[in-house]
Amino acid sequence: MPSPVTSTSDLDVHTSNTELYNEWAKTYDTDGNVLPAVDEVEFNKHVVPALQGQGSKGDTRLLEIGCGTGRNTAKLPKLLTPGSTIYAIDVSEAMMGEAKRKLRDASNVRWALLDFQTQGDELVSFVGEPVDIVISTLVLEHHLKSGGWAWISTMHPFIGKVTGASFRREDGVKVRGVSTNYEIEEVVASAKRHGLELGCPVVESGVGDDEARAVATFGPRAKKCIGWNIFVGALFIKL
Repeated sequence: MPSPVTSTSDLDVHTSNTELYNEWAKTYDTDGNVLPAVDEVEFNKHVVPALQGQGSKGDTRLLEIGCGTGRNTAKLPKLLTPGSTIYAIDVSEAMMGEAKRKLRDASNVRWALLDFQTQGDELVSFVGEPVDIVISTLVLEHHLKSGGWAWISTMHPFIGKVTGASFRREDGVKVRGVSTNYEIEEVVASAKRHGLELGCPVVESGVGDDEARAVATFGPRAKKCIGWNIFVGALFIKL
């Protein structure tokens, strides 16, 4: 079985993540990338039910780190109570621009162009008090309150060992950002050190083994991913 990962070539260019996503924004939702499609399936399966149950607890404050084009952000207002607040951040102005267009009628979304890795003080100032829910990346100990939960999803480490976030431009050039690969056990151990416990088993998934079904569900690029786990997600609870 061939690996779904393609090697670098003379047509590869490396850039910062901000530049990568600024350039990728115009085609991110339409270029047939399989990983976001798998991510959406798992988000709907694991996160949407949890958010639907959140309403009984009253208004919610939710932080989304890396809102991107708003693919998941757009689902949030309908899943939370009307008095809830969504704090959406990203490093890419172009990606956030796409998200704002999707949510132009949403009055409960607050936006900030921030790099959480280097602008921690600005993030604390933007969000204020600890939130109920965080969606996206780790580094949550200063932003999630006790009893709150976080959904974290990323590229599976099997794929991450040899590739990272990238897209192919119309001129054939492959544009790659900066990625750091972590084993699942490393992520879980780091979370525990910061007072987070798994709320359910870690989710590892891909497009499945049935090529016809995979292509019908995720598009033609799913062919190269048959039989591989390309996605990993986990729900953590702050103790």
